[in-house]
Amino acid sequence: MFEIIKSGEYSFEAKTWEKVSDEGKDFIKGLLVVNPDKRFTSDEILEHPWFMGQFETDEESLDQMLGKMKVLNSNKKGATAGTKEIRK
Repeated sequence: MFEIIKSGEYSFEAKTWEKVSDEGKDFIKGLLVVNPDKRFTSDEILEHPWFMGQFETDEESLDQMLGKMKVLNSNKKGATAGTKEIRK
């Protein structure tokens, strides 16, 4: 994977990318530009429509993401509680 990124030759054709918005793909492309002079600057990243949340997506994808975030958050809370018990 690293060699592919270094060469600048990649595509978004894999099934993994089919639900990623065009804005999201454009954002990733801007980060993976091989020539640092042409790569997104920090200002361009912060102003990019995808980063600003200005993109279209379907409700199902958002619901799935929210569900995963809730699970991760609950797992994190459980891990923190276990750490507190160990410290006592």
